[in-house]
Amino acid sequence: MANFCNLYFLRSLLASNFKRLAFPFKCSLAVTYRCNMRCRMCNIWKKETKEELSVAQIGDFFQKAPYFSWVGITGGEPFLRNDILDIIDIIVKYSKRLCAIHIATNGYLADKIKSVIGETRKKYPKLKLVFTVSIDGPKNLHEDIRGVPGAWDRAVSTFCYLKQVPGAKVQFGFTISEHNMGRFKDTFEELKKIYPKLRFDDVNVNIFQRSGFFYENPGMRGVNEADVIKDIDSILAMDKDAFSVNNFLRRAYLKLYERYVRLKKTPVKCQALSSSLYIDSYGSLYPCMVFNKKLINIKELETDFYYFWNSDMAKKASEECAKNLCPLCWSPCDAFSSILASLPKTLRYAYQSA
Repeated sequence: MANFCNLYFLRSLLASNFKRLAFPFKCSLAVTYRCNMRCRMCNIWKKETKEELSVAQIGDFFQKAPYFSWVGITGGEPFLRNDILDIIDIIVKYSKRLCAIHIATNGYLADKIKSVIGETRKKYPKLKLVFTVSIDGPKNLHEDIRGVPGAWDRAVSTFCYLKQVPGAKVQFGFTISEHNMGRFKDTFEELKKIYPKLRFDDVNVNIFQRSGFFYENPGMRGVNEADVIKDIDSILAMDKDAFSVNNFLRRAYLKLYERYVRLKKTPVKCQALSSSLYIDSYGSLYPCMVFNKKLINIKELETDFYYFWNSDMAKKASEECAKNLCPLCWSPCDAFSSILASLPKTLRYAYQSA
């Protein structure tokens, strides 16, 4: 079964280089907007709390949409959901072509994370689990940005635990913002003191993004583009590891950011609503986390998801994204799908141009 799922995923990735997929391979699902951090570059934690999707409603959607290969669980902080294990169960139960579940976390709820993931591994020993644990700088800087004492120690503890989980892939997620510009090297060295086996492959690098409906930070000052490009060059110079998928994606994402700055648009064809989609914690379906274009609420979905995905409405929104008739972001949540769906261009821009 696992080999079949992996083969289908690879076929979908290849097909996405040539056409809009008949069914998306990736679903990003925010299970909550509640958050226990107070981050300076994000206002998710300020959102008004509403009634979140129930496990039954999530299950109903995945019954109608059973062919995702990659499901990303995000928030807010996903582990604030007391029923997060039930959500994982329901995704696994109905997703016939599931290759991996990816969970983004700040790592603060270390004990709960250990309990949930330990139970998940017992139930599904062959399921590929992928984690991103957020880190914004060395200890003092990280906790200043996050606004919560103890956030560093718990995040690192969670990372070290997940490194020991069989079949799991865990990385730190470092987001470049005005608050931590030029501090990647310091961060990496401090992490390595605690986890001596740390490799460059263990850290992903993102760049600050705005979103009026997801991060709710459209008025925040962005990063200085020239400074970011200098920072990118210094980070890429640290990459001495052997080739890996993560190293390729990170390099392509960062190098293509320079093209994004130069062109003032998404540097390769966007895959939002072509191979991927985003669903918020209330059930609203959007092309991605940045484009505030609500298409449907999954609670109102009456037929198989395939029919919505191939509707004129969905195709039109997909075309808007492909033609840059959108906020023109370079968010890693969707950039990685775009990179993999534009391999010839990615290789040319990321490895052959300055």
